Amino acid sequence: MISRAQALSLGITDRVWYRLQASGVLRPVQKGVAVLVGHPETRSQRMMAAVLSIGDQAIVSHRSAGEIWGVWNADDDDPIDVIAGGRRGRPIMPGVITHVPRDLDELAPLRRNDVRVTGPARTLLDIAGINPGATHFVIERMLMAGLITRRRIAATVARHSKQGRAGIGPLREILISWPYEEQASESVLEYHLQRILGNTALPPFETQIEVGPYRLDFGWSQWKVGLEADGWGKFGSRDDFERLSRRDNFLQSRGWSVAHLTWRDIARRPGYVYTTAESLLEARGWSPHPKPNHW
Repeated sequence: MISRAQALSLGITDRVWYRLQASGVLRPVQKGVAVLVGHPETRSQRMMAAVLSIGDQAIVSHRSAGEIWGVWNADDDDPIDVIAGGRRGRPIMPGVITHVPRDLDELAPLRRNDVRVTGPARTLLDIAGINPGATHFVIERMLMAGLITRRRIAATVARHSKQGRAGIGPLREILISWPYEEQASESVLEYHLQRILGNTALPPFETQIEVGPYRLDFGWSQWKVGLEADGWGKFGSRDDFERLSRRDNFLQSRGWSVAHLTWRDIARRPGYVYTTAESLLEARGWSPHPKPNHW
């Protein structure tokens, strides 16, 4: 991908620039930005094109920044969010939402995937400002990925409160009712699992169950049924995989039946989590009550 300004710096004249497009060598993707024909169109490409077209001070932001940080799910045809920067007004570009905020704190861009992007704290604040209902979800994803801490969120709220800007309210409410422990990667999953299983007909579950030299995330000792919440990074290496395999073999030899649940299962498939736990308990002799009807 190349911008018109970059092409000029390489000695490519206007005449050559337009000839390359007319002959099918370059494909225009935004005003003053083109890509070699044959390169598949991706969202990352669209983000980079928007930034190059607007100029040096443009930064991928809001939901698109969340997408880059891995905490926001976007469809292919969703628009790209960009903070324009400078004093050029609000450029109008196809498929791009340009933002010209008055609050300029924490706008020093970071580079990720070769794109200038707002940092996690600013990204969280911007998303909370335009989609407050998604704030819990984004915070949990950031906690799981190690991108943010409670202290960092509190500092961001304090820093931006003077601006009276959107997004402060949802973050302040979450800080007041903070449901997570300091070990966020474990407590976020535990919090979700408690919401799924806590008000059902299943028996009360235990957490951090010690079995020999190992520890189960959740389970029922009476029936020797365990649930493992496999968060991101739990299988980060071959050694991790082999260690967990040895642990599962040990638990099985001690009569435990263990189900592994992914972050996606716990966050998005509560019905699957419930039926998995119920089936394991039934197989061990637990008598079920009527199933909840809210899934």
